[in-house]
Amino acid sequence: MSEKAKPQQIFYNTWGSQAEEHESYFSDIEDIAAFIAWGLEAQQSGWSITPHQMSTIAVSQHKEKFGTVRVYCTLASTEKVKREWRKTIKSWKERLTGDDSPRPDRHEFTLQCLERDMIWYRLVYQQAVRLWPQYEKAITCAASESHLLKTPRELEEAVRRGELRKIEADRYRRVIGG
Repeated sequence: MSEKAKPQQIFYNTWGSQAEEHESYFSDIEDIAAFIAWGLEAQQSGWSITPHQMSTIAVSQHKEKFGTVRVYCTLASTEKVKREWRKTIKSWKERLTGDDSPRPDRHEFTLQCLERDMIWYRLVYQQAVRLWPQYEKAITCAASESHLLKTPRELEEAVRRGELRKIEADRYRRVIGG
């Protein structure tokens, strides 16, 4: 099976420098930033009346800056993790039936939230790249969690160049596979 050719990248970093056929470039990038920000904080309702929060990511701002997507966010946001922790403990207490099930560990819960957020972050960015492949460079080059968008080989290269510690690379590898 042949690898699908990547579309030519469209990338501008100065307003007014874009070709006429790309006159909407900067507003497109702004819209993509909004799409990613909304995706990172997404809720899913499914069959439930109460929506389920898909992550504990908190987005503080999103915008186009120098022709790139900028989404400023915090993975495993303290406030959102606290909210999810309260729900978890409430659910645990409701399930208690004398079987001595151990109380969930808060530190472990926070780490699980972080790992889930890392996976969600990667998925949302991958979806944006699939929808707008011609803007992949503009979408990914300024990502705050850029290591989550790398391949396992790129992670190894980052460790080799000293850009990333091995322990950090191992955490990212658990999320991206490889």
